[in-house]
Parts: sequence; structure tokens; C-alpha cells
Amino acid sequence: MSHLRQIILRNLTPSFALTVRRYFCRFPARLISATRRCSPYLPAKQSHLTLLPPSGFSTTSSPVLCRTQTTAPHSPQIQSSNPYSHFVKTTDEIQISPPPGSVPATSLPLTFFDITFLGVKPIQRVFFYNIPNCNVPHFRQTILPNLTSSLSLALRYFYPFAARLVSPSRPGKPYIRYSDGDSVSLTVAETALDFDQVSTDLPNDAALLHTLLPKLPPAESKPDDDGAIVAPLLAVKITLFPDSGVCIGFEFLHVAADGLAFSNFVKSWASICRSGGEDSSWVENSPPCLDRSLIHDPRNLKDIFTEQVWNFAEAWQDDSILCKHSGKVRATFAIDREDISRLKATVNRDNFGDGKQLPPASAFAVTSALIWTNLMKSLDLVEEKKIDSNVIVADFRGRLDPPLPATYFGNCVGVKIVSVKRRQLLGDDGFVVAAKAITAGVQGLGEEALEDAEKWITGFGEAFKFGKVVTVAGSPRMRVYESDFGWGRPRKVEPVQIDTSDTVYISDARDEERGGLEFGLVLRKDEMDTFVTLFEKLLNQLRQVD
Repeated sequence: MSHLRQIILRNLTPSFALTVRRYFCRFPARLISATRRCSPYLPAKQSHLTLLPPSGFSTTSSPVLCRTQTTAPHSPQIQSSNPYSHFVKTTDEIQISPPPGSVPATSLPLTFFDITFLGVKPIQRVFFYNIPNCNVPHFRQTILPNLTSSLSLALRYFYPFAARLVSPSRPGKPYIRYSDGDSVSLTVAETALDFDQVSTDLPNDAALLHTLLPKLPPAESKPDDDGAIVAPLLAVKITLFPDSGVCIGFEFLHVAADGLAFSNFVKSWASICRSGGEDSSWVENSPPCLDRSLIHDPRNLKDIFTEQVWNFAEAWQDDSILCKHSGKVRATFAIDREDISRLKATVNRDNFGDGKQLPPASAFAVTSALIWTNLMKSLDLVEEKKIDSNVIVADFRGRLDPPLPATYFGNCVGVKIVSVKRRQLLGDDGFVVAAKAITAGVQGLGEEALEDAEKWITGFGEAFKFGKVVTVAGSPRMRVYESDFGWGRPRKVEPVQIDTSDTVYISDARDEERGGLEFGLVLRKDEMDTFVTLFEKLLNQLRQVD
């Protein structure tokens, strides 16, 4: 069996090319009050918490703050992935399919955009919702049935998520196949963890959110398919925080969908759920586009990328090179529209540079630059002769000719690698230098950017040879905070897998009135403390100028 097929059989967790893995992971963000200092393992408020595990939950050697409560009368299956899992119990395992007969047997080829994500670590997301009066009976009798039935209806339109990735032996080409009865694995759980602690924006143990994630069922070798590896594409987990709220966690293979496609799926499911399953007009009026023929490939990028992925899989076999989330903390930051305006003004009024005419810096550019420069300073890097890179992951739907509809379901993202000398990033003008470099990079994205697409994968290896590489993914245009299942806007939306990579995920802001953007980081505690200090210092300086 080839190394790539072994990787897929191990649930698509890659053991190849750390550079490729780092690029293809994602993530979000906000720090409500960076001046409030607390342990990364404790919430800011503790009056309603106890360190003792509640009745009915197993004890653990690593005590966790949780609510004192009794458990529901179910037969729990206690998870054991990390110390916090002792406070989460599984109550149900359900398979959710589209309505019977609603989707014909279908095969979808992978495009060259999809192939770049073959074998990549699954994407993980959690959505938190405040539901103060959500007790166990109400959850099981009302909320859960509505969620499961509406998910089934949503999968009628987004059936690739219920389908399977089929990966034949080399030189066969992987594809997505839906057969009647294919389903999504749905896990239902209850937790004694404190809702406010888990969904806080303040620094928190990076391992905490992993207890709220589902696990994709393992891939299997199918004799009926000539030994092809067949892998599920999506798993969902719904976790109840009694009398506090609900968390909906997702794990899906990036080869099936990019961030925008996934966001459209979640909002469609939410819209159907919000109506009690009686109104599918939101998705019917803007159904997902699954037409792969819309993506042209005159330079045969699909075969080029497939060969590159095979080669990476055979060259890299050491899992020890992968970063782990152990010992790290995650925090979420917010930059409101007024601070973004100040950042943009700082960049746009600066006249130094190489004389090139650039468009005004965007909110994305200045936010990315702020993150990049402060992150580099937080890591206490030396060797100033290095050249560091910022990898921009951009939606290409509107950049192709002809453009794709915003509802296109699949992957349609490209990359641009922006490189700057480390001594410039660490200098007093580092923010402006970075913002101008990112603005120039974004300006170069478009149809012409495909001319260098052959280097999208191999280019990462080259960048890592010269310095630190940070990936900026996500977009405020995904509008993740519009995912309303009937309980209002999410309390928090957060990608989880970013704790194993040097990736930053930018999204729209939770606070509609203040506007702006959110971004998130996962760092060691000492690095996070430094980043917070630098973040506050820069924004305070800009505010004093006003």
C-alpha cells in the first residue's frame, strides 16, 4: 500500500511535509479586555465554579473548573482524549442522511483546487450559543430533534458532506461519491464544563476545545472498490451545557470544501433549523453550485498537484515533526472599525517604500500586518538576516475568468506568499512595511496568479528554508456570525486545529455595532503575554494620536 493511501487510512492525518500541513490548517479571534490578567487555565470570574467533578462524572488528575450538577439519566461513554474529557460524556451516536430518495447516486471529480488539500489534517470548528434555560429535557425533546431533522434537510442540498472520499490505488484519481444511505456521523454529548470558561476570549488552555469536537470515523479499505480507501467527509458533535447553552462542533476533510463553502452549509442548516424545518427558502433561493466543469484547467494543474501530493506523502513519514497543542493557550482578539481606520490611515499616509503605487490598505491587510509583526516580536526570534513569509489564503471565486458564483461548493482558494526581511519586520516601521507588502501581494492575486500555481505546494518548502512562515486564512466575507439556529448570533465561533500550526484565522466580528474583525492566536503562555502587550501598545499609540 502506498504511503499516501496509508495516510488516508489513518483518517487523513498527514505524516508528510510539515510545510504543507502548516499552510493548510486554519483559524479565528478577540480579547474583550486584554488588561484583565488571568491564568490561561482559569476564567476571569470564578464565583459560580468548583474544582470538584460533578456527580456522575469521572475524576481526573488534572482538575478542571466545572459547574456542580447532576447528570442526565443516560448511559454515558466517557471520552479520554485529554484531561478535560472527563467532564464530557457521550449520550448518543446518530447517523444523519439526506431524506430517502432525495439525492441520486452521484460522483464528483476533484478539481486542482481540491487536490491541494488531499490528505491534509481535518478542519475543526466550534460554534457556541447562549441558551440560558436549556435544561436536559428541553434539549432532548425539542432542540435536538429540530437540529437533527434540519441537518437531514440541509444535506439534501449539501450532499457531498454526507458522501465519501474514494481514493484508488496509484495512479487512480481520488473522487467524491454519494450513494443512497450515506450519512454524517452525529455525536450528542453533555458536559459539566463551565460555558463561560470554555467560550471565553481570554487566554485558555488550547486543549480545552478539543473535548467538544467530533471525530471523523476512520477510513476503510473496500474490497468491493478494488481496495480503494473510502473516507467519510464530515462529522458533527452537539454538546449541551445544561442551563447555559450549546456547542456545535465540526470536523471535516478540507478536500471536500473550503471555508466559504462550509460557512454556507452551516448557515443553510441554521436557516432551516430556525424555521423549525418548515422553510428551506434560504437555501432553495441560493443552492450550492456543484458544477465542477466551471473550473478550467488548461495547464493540467490537477495532475501536477496530484503528483506533488503523492511525492510528499512518500518523502515524509515522521509524525514527530508535527506541532502539538499541548502547553499552548489560545485567545481571541477584536479590532473594531475605528481602530481599523486608524491602522489604515497610518499605512496610507506613509510615503516611504520603493515608489510603487499601491491601492489603499484594506482592513484585511492592516489586520494581517498587525498580527504578523507582533507575532514575530513575540516569538523572540534572532538571526535578523532571515527572510520571513506571510502566506495569504484567498478566495478565488471572484478572481477567475469567468468568475464562479459565491455559492460554489468545494475548494476555490489560492495563495500568495509575501516575504519580508526579518530586520524590517522587527524594526520600528515593521507594521507599515508588512502592510504595504501584503497590500502588494493581494493586488497581485487574480487570474494571472494561476500562472504560478504549480508552485503553491512546493513553494512552502522553499519559504521555510529562509525563515519563519505564518499563514493568514479566513475572511470576514464568510460572515460566520450570521449562523443563527434560532438562538441568536453565536457567542463564539472558533477554528480549533490552528493550535498545531502557525496559522491565523481572520473572521467577521461578533459585535455588530462596533464592527471590525476578529482574529485568534495559539501560542505558549509567555509568547501570548508578550503578544497582548504589543497589541495593546500599538492600539493605544494610535488612539492617542486622535
